[in-house]
Amino acid sequence: MATSEFLKETEPFEQIESLPCGGSTSLCYRVRKDGKDYFMKKLRPEFRDNQRYRMLFHKELEIGKNLRNKYFANYLSLHENKDDIYLIMDFINGQCLEETLKVNPGYFTLAHNYEKFFIQLLKGLRILHSKNIAYLDLKPENILLTQVNNDVKIIDLGFCLDDTYGQTAGYNKDFAAPELFNNNGKDIDARSDIYSFGKLMLHINKICVIKHISLFRKKILNKCTQENPEDRFSSVDEILRYINRRKQILAFTVFSMIISIAGFFFGFY
Repeated sequence: MATSEFLKETEPFEQIESLPCGGSTSLCYRVRKDGKDYFMKKLRPEFRDNQRYRMLFHKELEIGKNLRNKYFANYLSLHENKDDIYLIMDFINGQCLEETLKVNPGYFTLAHNYEKFFIQLLKGLRILHSKNIAYLDLKPENILLTQVNNDVKIIDLGFCLDDTYGQTAGYNKDFAAPELFNNNGKDIDARSDIYSFGKLMLHINKICVIKHISLFRKKILNKCTQENPEDRFSSVDEILRYINRRKQILAFTVFSMIISIAGFFFGFY
């Protein structure tokens, strides 16, 4: 049995609560020890003999522990024996994007909420890409909005592609870039996540019937979701620079108008 020091100290847990956020290969729980909640991700029993899925848990822990960033969960440890394998991480009190779109679609109709989500998700992806990691599984179930401040948290790193783990186990067909459907995987890179980002934002636009989307934002999402990777933004940094340049131009335009109006006013009098 491979058990971390953390788990030696915390098992047995005082409380275990099943959560509805588990995927097709995993089960999720809120567990409590010494008054603090933790998140447990456990491989489903039918996959416990599948070495590929067990490897994904090891990969997720290694990638997660190397991130240590506000846009991701804080990974603590992995526990494994012949019958079981599960991850322990800090619990994030929040709601996944999928649930938010169902119960509170009006949240994104407020322009500042939409903008905050838009930028934070891009910055989270930028952190991954800076560490040579492609996420490849961007979908509403894998994004949390925290309860206190509605900050973005990207979860479930098992399907990531990085330098040391050169395989991905899957993707969501509704948001995956076209190149992920090719078996060779040679064209998969940061632009694949940029495509998924664009598809996800378009999904939000459709579900929430957002009317405040500017032509500028539509242009960004259109470029993100081009079929050919060469026609997309080359990086998240390029998208953010593009947005910042637009803000600078608008600020300069407003400033020029103020100066012109002031000049006319004082000149007139």
